[in-house]
Amino acid sequence: MKSSKLLVALMLACVSVLIAGIPAFSVPTVSGPIDISNETHANNEESLGMDPSGRLLAGAWNDWEYNDGCGFSYSTDGGDQWAPETFVPGLTSFTNDPTIPGTGRFGIAGDPAVAYNPKFSTFDVICQTFGTKTGNQIQMQATTFDPTKADPNADNNASYGAAAWTTPVVVTTGSSNGSAKGSNGKTPDHESVTIDTSNAPGHHYGRLFVTWAEFNGKGSSPIDISFSDDNGKTWTGPIQISENSHQFDQDARASIAPNGNLYVTWIGSPNEKSLKNNVVEAARSTDGGATWSQTYNAANVGIPVPGTLPNSQYRVFEDAWSVVDPVTGALVIVFNDMRSGPSTIYATHTAVAGDLTSFTAPITVASSGKQQFFPWISVAPNGRIDLVYYDRFCDPGDKLNCVVLASSTNSGASWSTVHVTTTGFDGDKFQACLAFVEQPDCGTQFLGDYIAVSSTNDKAQILYTGNGDNAMDAFSARVSF
Repeated sequence: MKSSKLLVALMLACVSVLIAGIPAFSVPTVSGPIDISNETHANNEESLGMDPSGRLLAGAWNDWEYNDGCGFSYSTDGGDQWAPETFVPGLTSFTNDPTIPGTGRFGIAGDPAVAYNPKFSTFDVICQTFGTKTGNQIQMQATTFDPTKADPNADNNASYGAAAWTTPVVVTTGSSNGSAKGSNGKTPDHESVTIDTSNAPGHHYGRLFVTWAEFNGKGSSPIDISFSDDNGKTWTGPIQISENSHQFDQDARASIAPNGNLYVTWIGSPNEKSLKNNVVEAARSTDGGATWSQTYNAANVGIPVPGTLPNSQYRVFEDAWSVVDPVTGALVIVFNDMRSGPSTIYATHTAVAGDLTSFTAPITVASSGKQQFFPWISVAPNGRIDLVYYDRFCDPGDKLNCVVLASSTNSGASWSTVHVTTTGFDGDKFQACLAFVEQPDCGTQFLGDYIAVSSTNDKAQILYTGNGDNAMDAFSARVSF
């Protein structure tokens, strides 16, 4: 009798919620965080790939250990457990053991970008490499990771076994001396990766796109793109997207519309240190990236972030990242701006899908009155847009950082938020020091330049930098819907 009354009460509760217009059991839940790198030296600038089921995950980040390369880990259970972290092989001439040589020829690798390619059932991994012993130069290289061939119990220096990886292939070569990222010369940097996952008309199923800024050390940095139809074995490009009249560009991000059109957005400014006339820009390709439209202004950046935020030393600038809503076809862009005082996340979208001549007025995603930065955005097949960023809402002193996920189901016109973490961390506590070379107090304040989120209809999977027991580590968290 009691169980029957309980059942009736539950049914009435569900009915009342539905009558109110709110789906029952719709409150998102947070799982994690999980420290997936857990090392004694820094890890930051995460990128995340995820298969359509949400079960297979692969993450990469800047790894400041002895190999000084692209750190890497993967999960086969949706992020509940991760394989012991290692690094992408074939890039640097080092492993994490000074007595074991690496399989690459470069001194340093970093700025990784990862995405899952459903056509080939592998993860595509892109990393920047530079600093050879002789004939220094800088390259961007591509490799693939197959989790079905990986051994999670392999030695740290074996990178889950050679069978899981393909030999890295050069995407583009710069003319810099390779001594430092962003130094003089033609330097590919700040890359991101996008894959066409649709086989509908107008699409290029499995095509892998890589976008980047080409820094020349003289205040100019056009946006370039290359693409591959054979999982990174061969490449078309580089193809310049931005117009020559636009000087200093970065944060290039490609996204694909339901009709197959390709969009790329970026931040543009008159020069590298400009705090005036900075804009969010966009261009479109209707032929899979071969040719590009003129550059369009999507939004003005009212007051750019001047390199750092109050109460911290690590660098922060304005960032702009974008997705296309697969339901409406709208191009949605998020960026941070100090026009209202603290760095705040704003969102805009095309007023008419497919038309880059008109964007909506930028709206505040969810102002906390504290500093917000490092926005990254993804979209689920059902059109839910997920945006992850750091927010100091959790610290009255406006110093410690927490992680927030904002989601939109109407192309960014309105947003709801979930606090992924509520205990803040000090981004200056641990420094980014290279293992065996610099001491723990090397004085390099660097939190990275971005974090990551990837989405399915059921969840948003997040990677971010936080403080571990001994260093900055890569953390994983999940928001389930």
